[in-house]
Amino acid sequence: MRAMNSMIQTCADTLIENIGKMAESGTGQEVKRSFSAYTMDVIAATGFGIMVDSQKDPNNPLVEKAKDIFRISIFNPAIFLSLLLPSTTKLIEKSGLSRTVIGNQIYFRKFCRQLIQQRKETGINENMHKNLLNLMIKAQLKGHEKLDPEEEKELHLENITDWRTKRGITDDEILAQCVIIFLAGYETTASTLTFFTHSMATNPEKQQKLYEEIVEVLGDDLPDYDNVQKLPYLDMCMDETLRMYPIGTALDRQCNKACTIKGVQIPEKLTIRVAVDALHYDPKYYPEPDKFIPERFSEEAKSKQVPFTYLPFGAGPRMCLGMRLAKLEFKVAAVQMIRNFKIFATEKTENPLILDETFLLVAKNGVWVKFERR
Repeated sequence: MRAMNSMIQTCADTLIENIGKMAESGTGQEVKRSFSAYTMDVIAATGFGIMVDSQKDPNNPLVEKAKDIFRISIFNPAIFLSLLLPSTTKLIEKSGLSRTVIGNQIYFRKFCRQLIQQRKETGINENMHKNLLNLMIKAQLKGHEKLDPEEEKELHLENITDWRTKRGITDDEILAQCVIIFLAGYETTASTLTFFTHSMATNPEKQQKLYEEIVEVLGDDLPDYDNVQKLPYLDMCMDETLRMYPIGTALDRQCNKACTIKGVQIPEKLTIRVAVDALHYDPKYYPEPDKFIPERFSEEAKSKQVPFTYLPFGAGPRMCLGMRLAKLEFKVAAVQMIRNFKIFATEKTENPLILDETFLLVAKNGVWVKFERR
């Protein structure tokens, strides 16, 4: 995470440059597009070690295909079947459910395969730890570092049964993780930054308090993995944003063993859906749930919180595996934005926001704000 910070900072610098252009326009702007470009660049850099620079080059082929995947995935379940169950690709294609979905995911899988092969041919070097793809390739070869290159080519990890000590991950598993990295890290963090910006614009006193904390704690220092941990009010604002706007409004979990909970019988293999937004807006757990109150996530308040009533990243062994990276990505951008700009509501700013009923939570008419340099 610390090694990835410089890549995130580079992406944040471009984001701040773009927000500066919005400020110079002197008019209200819809902000989701800028944050989506920022998170795309971060995921490409930290996940794959490539700089696509979608903030300056929105026509990059990878960027275009990935954006189409996410745009369609919100409305069309075919994308998840084709990505997670490749064997269904031909069936979906014959059914005509979505030609665009199939075309984009085939392009994306081919791109990832080529990238994996390229990294293997390049070999392990001192920079191997700086992105997730390289880390996965290194994990694949773990325990076999002493083999010469020709022996490595003959190594079939699928045939090694003692996986706890000898088996690395397979190419197909690496490919699957590449897909998940994009699915979990692109749209979600962009939406969180978008809703956070709306909350700052509509709660100027909270924005000012956060600005004062940043100035007092960081001064002129750039945000990094270590110093952003020293900003408790930023954490509180982020947590409250995710309470009010949980990007994934529901969690599905499969019951592995039949059980009875509070008199309710749950049979084996039944899928249980947890309504995250219902929990987050239950006044029993969060009084005045429609109000943005970061203080409800102070250390003292959190110690009194009922367990499993706050689930923006899920909970338990299946919780979001990219949570720490997402939080760092969010905090670096938020710090740089708040320390450099004041954020104001405009005549086009909805309050409350009208939310769209899609797979991921989005503002139906976008989030409009105005920026002014400090």
